[in-house]
Amino acid sequence: MDARPADTPSPGVGTRRVPGPPSSRRADLYDVLQDDGQMLAVRLIRLLHRMAERSGMNPTDFQCYTLLRVSGPMTPGEIADSLCLSTGSVTGVIDRLEAHGLVERARHTGDRRKVTVQLAEGADRIASETAPGMRHAMTALHDDYSVEELATIVGWLDRLGGVLDLLTEPRS
Repeated sequence: MDARPADTPSPGVGTRRVPGPPSSRRADLYDVLQDDGQMLAVRLIRLLHRMAERSGMNPTDFQCYTLLRVSGPMTPGEIADSLCLSTGSVTGVIDRLEAHGLVERARHTGDRRKVTVQLAEGADRIASETAPGMRHAMTALHDDYSVEELATIVGWLDRLGGVLDLLTEPRS
């Protein structure tokens, strides 16, 4: 059952208006943010699976590819921690990505005993090939916001990432 106020559209539809005094309005907005945040997670997972399918990769391999594309070179241990995978699983993922010419292993610059994994030359093309029109759609979405509003969104996303990192730390 949808717990949204009656005049609140479904997720992804139009602009929301939450009625009531500021204190109840804030609580209602928190509820909407929580529900929409969970729906966003579902949509992002669906997008990840579609992009993986279009690239010919499985979702885990595509997730590793995406992580390296946005984060830059990482050690296999860092990849394992970031994706909540075992180091053995990550070795298999890296092997498959390397076999397809998407990543390469290199000696760690600070510790020659370690290896880093990075995207191979030209591998970033996969991102645009697997989600045609994404850049245009995101640019069109962002065009509705002022520079100040975009800066607020960027700050919020950064803080959200920090909270999510804390929530996904291994329990001791």
